[in-house]
Amino acid sequence: MIIAACNQFRRSRRSIEAKKTLLIKLSKKTLPGTSIMNGSRKNAQVSNAVRNRSVERRGAVMGLLAVLLPVLAILAAFCINTAQMQLTRTELMVATDAAARAGGRAFSETQTVDAAKTAAATTAAMNLVNGEPLQLRTGDSANEIEFGEATQPDGSSGRYYFQKIPTSQVASGEKIASAFRVLGRRDSGSLSGRVPLVIPGVLNASEFSTALDAVAMQVDRDISVVLDRSGSMGVIDWDWPSNKSPWSTSAKNAGVSAGKLTYYSGNYYYASGVNSNSYQQWAWEHYHNLGPAPTSPWEDLVEAMDAFLDVLDTTSQEEQVSVASYSTYATLDCWLEKNFTVVRNKVASLSPSGNTAIGRGMQSGITALLDNRARPYASKTMVVMTDGIENTGTSCTTVATSLMSSYNLTIHTVTFGDGADQTKMQQVAAIGGGKHYHASSGAQLVAIFEEIANNLPTIITE
Repeated sequence: MIIAACNQFRRSRRSIEAKKTLLIKLSKKTLPGTSIMNGSRKNAQVSNAVRNRSVERRGAVMGLLAVLLPVLAILAAFCINTAQMQLTRTELMVATDAAARAGGRAFSETQTVDAAKTAAATTAAMNLVNGEPLQLRTGDSANEIEFGEATQPDGSSGRYYFQKIPTSQVASGEKIASAFRVLGRRDSGSLSGRVPLVIPGVLNASEFSTALDAVAMQVDRDISVVLDRSGSMGVIDWDWPSNKSPWSTSAKNAGVSAGKLTYYSGNYYYASGVNSNSYQQWAWEHYHNLGPAPTSPWEDLVEAMDAFLDVLDTTSQEEQVSVASYSTYATLDCWLEKNFTVVRNKVASLSPSGNTAIGRGMQSGITALLDNRARPYASKTMVVMTDGIENTGTSCTTVATSLMSSYNLTIHTVTFGDGADQTKMQQVAAIGGGKHYHASSGAQLVAIFEEIANNLPTIITE
């Protein structure tokens, strides 16, 4: 119909132009004896003919517009609705990705199903889909929040696939989940319902449905632990009661009997493997019966490292851990290891002394993450611990800035005790995109290292 109208319009235009030209030529060829009046009549006839043809042309255009305008209106409405549908899907993708990442992170940190569900639902509601918050059902039967594991069929590369684990088995601890899935829906079965179209009625449609899912997976880690073994780490703040002393003759004689001291020629000496701290701890607990003896920061750190490795042993991911330590200078004491017994033995063999060169420790720690033992697809994490104030070597903030400009890793920092420079270590964590932790006691230090071990990084795989 449109093509026929266009052809009719072109034929009418050519006819008008031809007749107009002919009339003009005739008007110029006036016969001898013809009066001026006759010429005027002919000019008037030409003008009337042109006007009549103009009216015909306008009529043809109006007919064409009458056909095209409804078609253009339908196309415009279709384009607007299509743009709305695409925007809604994009908003839904952003909302489900954010909810999956938040739920996966909460599950990693707390290891509780309820905390993960709450985090996912709360985050989803903070994101608008077509102007309304995305609402998720947290019940197991809704299948909008699920736990499972993400696996690669060939074991090393290619796409990850989500395999669901019943939530009840995850909650009871029967099975360990390493992936978290969120299904975002805007359909007749969702809490928010279907999405109304901006221009309803086009192609007999007034609303549409859409659904997208996102899977957050916990990934393997290569972890470089950088430990402070400066002299302050070996200091115990002994606060002996006034009537209790480890240096009384009776206490020392009891120490000889217990094998903590030796006596020769009127003098007392520490037995093999015993030092001042270990002797006083024995006297505190076993001679004076004062309860658990004070411990040095280093002893608390060794216990915290044991707890850290214990947690890593329970995760479904495969972690590797290296150890670097620092005092006046730094050493790389253990390359990346999957056998945590090797790591424990190495930490137990270290002893505190010297100054505090945090930056040098970080420089030694990064060496392990660049070694060929490091896995290219594992997340790289550095944990830097100190109980003091940096007093030698390159500044740790300078080193952190250099590392982050060159490598893709996360740096967490841990300060221990009142003498630690919390402000500077907060800066290092901020530069490294990580988190700063502070412990005032040995028990808090253990809890912090356990939290870091549980704080598995997540990636969106779907």
